[in-house]
Amino acid sequence: MNDKLKRAFLSGLSTVLVSVSGLAAAAPVQAVHGLDVDNSAAFLAAIDTLFESDDIAEHKVSIWAAVFDGSSPTTHVVVEEFDSYAQYDAQTARRLGSNDWPRFGMASDDILKSTGSALHIQRVADGSGWRNHDAAAVFVMTVKDPAAYTAAFSEMIGAVDNPGSVRLMEIRAGGMGATHLAIITGESLASVNQYLDDLLASDAYRSFVGKIGEIRKIRTVSMYRRIRTHGD
Repeated sequence: MNDKLKRAFLSGLSTVLVSVSGLAAAAPVQAVHGLDVDNSAAFLAAIDTLFESDDIAEHKVSIWAAVFDGSSPTTHVVVEEFDSYAQYDAQTARRLGSNDWPRFGMASDDILKSTGSALHIQRVADGSGWRNHDAAAVFVMTVKDPAAYTAAFSEMIGAVDNPGSVRLMEIRAGGMGATHLAIITGESLASVNQYLDDLLASDAYRSFVGKIGEIRKIRTVSMYRRIRTHGD
């Protein structure tokens, strides 16, 4: 078993257990794992075997390959989706207790390294079907006033039709100083970038920047392509 990968997948569990009291009502959450993969074909074969097994088949998982990711060593991102903290606990326990989990560790031990793990909470969502979209742009930010930023973001995204899905995620743990992500997905990088062109040139965006200019700092902007989806 790759110790770094094992720690990355396990770390989210303790985070969830200490975070339950932080939300008044349940919100969708996702556990995100960055990986530096040496052999993409072998990695995908191991992932397919793991998440197509009977014990883990119900997990909702998307695999994304980095297209533009700056200086980060991350080549792939694994996104696990959960409707609640309780579902996270149950499905994580089932995965860790399955016979396929140690087999995945042995199959992937020499071909990947963990680059980090984070817990995200969905705060705003516009559109749907993002798990089946082929492209994503991710803006990683530090926000000083989450309530004000969320309100301004919600107002802005309603002004321009998005290519598929726009979401604002709060980083509960693992952000390395970042607090939020804006995730835009669409059928292609062309559609995502056309949306960004239209949005950044809009009056709605100029108004948005005027409201949040002092409370938001963009740290990185990355783009990804989806290469796998498991689960319904």
